Amino acid sequence: MQNRGWLPPGPISAVASPAWPGNAAEAAGDYRIEQDKRGFHAPPPLPDNDDLLQEILLRLSPSPSSLPRASLVCKRWRRLLSDPGFLRRFRVFHHREPPLLGLFTYYFVDGNTYFTPALDPPNRIHSTRFSLALPRDWMLHDCRRGLALFYNQPLQEFIRPAPRGRPAGVVRQKKKPGVYHRAGLFCDDHHAGLTPLEAFKVVSLWFDDPFIVAEPQVSASLYESKTGVWSNIISTSITAKINMKPSILVGNSLCWLLRNGSILEFDLDRQSLAVIHRPVYTHDIPFLRGQILRMEDDRLGLAILFDRRLQLWERKADSNGVARWMLQKRIELDKFLSVRSPLHELPVIQGYDEDGHVMFISVETEVFTIQLRSMQFSCLFKRIHYSDLSYFPFRSFYTAGRDFGSGGVGSETLNNT
Repeated sequence: MQNRGWLPPGPISAVASPAWPGNAAEAAGDYRIEQDKRGFHAPPPLPDNDDLLQEILLRLSPSPSSLPRASLVCKRWRRLLSDPGFLRRFRVFHHREPPLLGLFTYYFVDGNTYFTPALDPPNRIHSTRFSLALPRDWMLHDCRRGLALFYNQPLQEFIRPAPRGRPAGVVRQKKKPGVYHRAGLFCDDHHAGLTPLEAFKVVSLWFDDPFIVAEPQVSASLYESKTGVWSNIISTSITAKINMKPSILVGNSLCWLLRNGSILEFDLDRQSLAVIHRPVYTHDIPFLRGQILRMEDDRLGLAILFDRRLQLWERKADSNGVARWMLQKRIELDKFLSVRSPLHELPVIQGYDEDGHVMFISVETEVFTIQLRSMQFSCLFKRIHYSDLSYFPFRSFYTAGRDFGSGGVGSETLNNT
């Protein structure tokens, strides 16, 4: 038989493709067809052993549409894919790469938190899936590993919303002194297969206004879900407020950007507070012109936006073992962003995805992503609401839902399985 170009000449063994295709029919296995002198033969059947088949299914893509599509192949696949034990193994297998489902933003105007999807169909999660409908006093403080942390200042309570009517986790805290409040979320023991609902920590910060208090202090306390207990309070001096951006996890420390460009670090192991001063030769950094980064090898980084020029700094030890800020890269945003349209407004940094090393920069009505490793730019979406706050990236796994097939995926976060 004549070779048509898409098959190599000669005999071909039946080999499963490592890349799982996008539709349910192909998901059963993209097999090369064995060819010999007698012509083409049907692909060999999949193994009857459920354990072996689950090992294959574990290697499906973690994208939201992957499991729903594969579950349509047959009843057997649907049974295996919906098994809670398999879903836990699937989460652990892909724990280093949960997909970025979208971004949360809190608006002071109406006191609501909005979700904007970040994926294209068929992986796109509709914003109504994350309609929280919380009262106005509940303000979003952090997102990490499929969990969102809200704080109610009048009640002095934290809440972790849960999907599909499950009871929300409420963490109460005693009244603390201080005018302002920020909090960070840390999800523990992913390597051990525990879900964030079983092992998470909350760092609560409250601080004075430097313009009112002569010697302003920031205080911190750590809550661990395993024990249900708050740690002793620790404090240190600050010279500027903590801005409204979420914390960034660098190594085993949660870091917040201060409004003068310095960084507040809470070490989760030592339970200590420290202030890391901004790079020399830099002025105070406006709220949306600076961003903490997590660089390679879990080093602390800092992005500073000067007009349309982005500087990337990294904190490294010099030859004497002293940690110093070192300028790593300069990025001319005009060369990338003006390709779409002339820049009439200065760009601002709206957020940062620590797991993907992706920065979110908005220019006028458009929000762009910058992959800081590959330097790839792309337009994510157009803003409907203007926000002078930052975006909270939300990464999580999704399991199969029943309303698949209408351009989105209806499902439940796998972290809460």
